[in-house]
Amino acid sequence: MPAYSPGFRSLDAEHEDLSLAVEGEIPSWLSGSLVRNGPGKFEVGGERVEHWFDGLAMLHKFRFVDGEVRYSNRFLRTDTYRRAVEDGTVSSQFATSGSYLDQLKSFLRDPTDNANVGVATVGGEYVALTETPRRVRFDPETLSSRGDLEYDDDLTGHHVTAHLRHDDRRGETVGYMTEFGRRNRYHVYRVPDERPERESDSGRVSDSESDLDPRRIPVASVEVDRPAYIHSFALTPRFAIIVEPPYVVNPLRFLLPGGGGFIDNYEWRPERGTRFLVFDRSSGELVVEPTTAPFFFFHTVNAFEEGESEASDESVVVDLVAYDDATIVDDLFMSAVEGEEGAEPSLDAAEGVLTRFRVPLGGRREGDERGESSEVTRESLYRGIELPRVAPAAHMRPYRYAFGQATGRDGQNGLAKVDVETGDSWEWWAEGHFAGEPIFVPEPAFSEDESEKGEAKEDRGVVLAPALNVEAERTVLVVLDGETFSEVARVRVPHHIPFGFHGEFFPEVTS
Repeated sequence: MPAYSPGFRSLDAEHEDLSLAVEGEIPSWLSGSLVRNGPGKFEVGGERVEHWFDGLAMLHKFRFVDGEVRYSNRFLRTDTYRRAVEDGTVSSQFATSGSYLDQLKSFLRDPTDNANVGVATVGGEYVALTETPRRVRFDPETLSSRGDLEYDDDLTGHHVTAHLRHDDRRGETVGYMTEFGRRNRYHVYRVPDERPERESDSGRVSDSESDLDPRRIPVASVEVDRPAYIHSFALTPRFAIIVEPPYVVNPLRFLLPGGGGFIDNYEWRPERGTRFLVFDRSSGELVVEPTTAPFFFFHTVNAFEEGESEASDESVVVDLVAYDDATIVDDLFMSAVEGEEGAEPSLDAAEGVLTRFRVPLGGRREGDERGESSEVTRESLYRGIELPRVAPAAHMRPYRYAFGQATGRDGQNGLAKVDVETGDSWEWWAEGHFAGEPIFVPEPAFSEDESEKGEAKEDRGVVLAPALNVEAERTVLVVLDGETFSEVARVRVPHHIPFGFHGEFFPEVTS
């Protein structure tokens, strides 16, 4: 068995508010909860799921209070979970397929609710996310599931992003989704933070007391011939950017028997190139849609605007983790990481490169015809990185530091901090440890307003990341100083945590 095999081993134990041992010192100001999401169980009916992305969702919560850490974890009790545990039946998912009838049902009207990718707040609700329209609400204190998040609208989407973008200044969450059909479309939408008002016998009730479901408001829409697999997108104060790699599908393939899981229907078509679709968030206009040399990606890092508005040199900058092609998807099948069917087991997947793309807007003017902008430029900033994050205050702004999982390092991985201006980098490694997504938590005194005034350092705070000790088969939560990237504490979990995906730090969740 490969050394990292505990990372793909199911975890059955669930804990509630367990006190964890701490080595080192947790900063006294760190208060709130880190909630992480990922697969907790890889077997259904005695069979392994096909892909890492298909394990049954489990939430993990690390609550920080007065230098101590308390831990809870819980499976999401979804329809998919109940069918798997009680009936031993698998639901059609990313790469795992059930029966042909299950495939049709999943595509047409009952997609999986195995929300194992990330967590967020949408319209005041805490939700677990995956790439289907089903968002699963959960209680941030107990981690118990509370059913699907319902929307008060009639928007239709079949494949959605699990990486929503929140805009503090506009007070809204922005997302996109793909609608398959006779006419395939990408939709960009927004969800206001405040709930719609409702009528009562005594008059209008304030938003905070409203029991109406949140509403997705259309921002932009565009028709496409072959929809691409798109995991995340980018946002700036004025623009939403969909990056469309040439990993595309004819949706009719979803209706054919024997098609396998969802992703098995996609094909790499490099001749199409990769397209940047830049939408104006106010008007919905598709401003430019230049195409550049083909590349694949899962995650954008950040985006911001450069130049004067409507000037000839105006552009949007999009930083993301780029791959030469889509082989990274195949690299993460269970058969690849476990060495099944004669394959050599390996986590040495394709290396992602932190890459900066500058998309000129071409001196656009209101009412101008949309056309090709000047050439998109590309700059490599750091090789061997994934699961990228930035400081919350740096979102949608010119920024200095990106944090991520350092990959492609002789059979293990670590953590990285990259100065995107100078190219300097700092790395954290521990022998026999496999690290996950790092999340930067700013010191509370250093707020967004202070950052705008230049009164705070962007990296003043801590970085939190899980790391699996494969020899001990136990996970630790590593706490790093954001500025020096040196370890200040580690928190010991009494068991392994399977390799997961994404999380968020919620400072308001203190119990």
